[in-house]
Amino acid sequence: MATITKVNRKKGEACLICFAHPKTNKWVRRVVYCSRKEAERIRKKIDADIAMGTFNILDTDRPGYSWAELKKKYLKFAQKNKSEGTAERDMNVMDVFEVFLGTDEYPLIGITGSVIQEYKVARIGEGRKEATVGLEMRHLRSIFYQAMKWKMMDINPVVGVKHPKKDIIKVRYLTKAEIKRLLEAIQRAEDWDFGKLVQAYLNTGARRNELLPPYFTWGNVDFHNRQILVQGKGKRKRYIPMNATLYGILEGLQKDGYEVPFEYKPDYVTRRVQKYYREVSIKGANLHSLRKTFGSLLLQYGNVDLYTVSKLLGHSSVTTTEKYYVDLLDENYRSSVGIVEDILHDVQNSEEQHAHRTNKKQ
Repeated sequence: MATITKVNRKKGEACLICFAHPKTNKWVRRVVYCSRKEAERIRKKIDADIAMGTFNILDTDRPGYSWAELKKKYLKFAQKNKSEGTAERDMNVMDVFEVFLGTDEYPLIGITGSVIQEYKVARIGEGRKEATVGLEMRHLRSIFYQAMKWKMMDINPVVGVKHPKKDIIKVRYLTKAEIKRLLEAIQRAEDWDFGKLVQAYLNTGARRNELLPPYFTWGNVDFHNRQILVQGKGKRKRYIPMNATLYGILEGLQKDGYEVPFEYKPDYVTRRVQKYYREVSIKGANLHSLRKTFGSLLLQYGNVDLYTVSKLLGHSSVTTTEKYYVDLLDENYRSSVGIVEDILHDVQNSEEQHAHRTNKKQ
């Protein structure tokens, strides 16, 4: 039976778990950085695995998997299965977490909820924004879930640790007047092809790369069903209906013999949009603001429900959409109350008129 002894370590609260290896009968010692309660749960898991014959270790000198082994395996997985940007963020988060652990040989069994809590507090103490720390914790949660699928861990240590309080995200979208100034500036420059790309972003809500090669070619355009196919985050694909403006733009480009609809490099598109913003004094906006503008126009003027907007934008959930457009939703909620007032006012007037007619008859 495994035993637990509380030990003192500079890194914080820790326990020493000792047990006899089921095959070699050699004594194994593990230091886990967690509370006594969490250590007790680990001890019970070890006893249960030994009893069921499912206890799995790499060798007698260093039982269990290390952080280095998970990191190496996960990075290969991320590079193959995730977008380049997401894989890079995973790598950055793992590097930061490894610095906190102090060694890449840190045993995975020692990464508990207490360790994640200490990491969260340490990062905020370093001056990191709570939103940044929350994002790092979401990456770690995803990494540890994958470790569980590979049977390298039994529990996800991030689950149960309260994430930092999220700030309300203020979305910068363009007003009607700003859209007009932007398009007029592009027209004055006779930058016709780039103007068509800007129009495409405004009419689809697509992310930057979703309308650029190699992710977007003529194979993604379905003129017959009037829709385009785009590839979003996590290689998730979605269809976006083509309105008359987008249909006309793409039809014209194909007739003119363009090899792909929009032959631009991503960074060039970002810089060029910023150039036009500066020219017409649009401040605090970026290329992604065109995507946010698409969502805001639907909610403000299109009488479109939140679920539909979420699907068109390719958000992972309606909660994500709600987070970004909370200000507009609040305004819609207030307007909705006004609509109810108008309806009740009309009902009340009709009842008063009916009562008046009844009294006259009497």
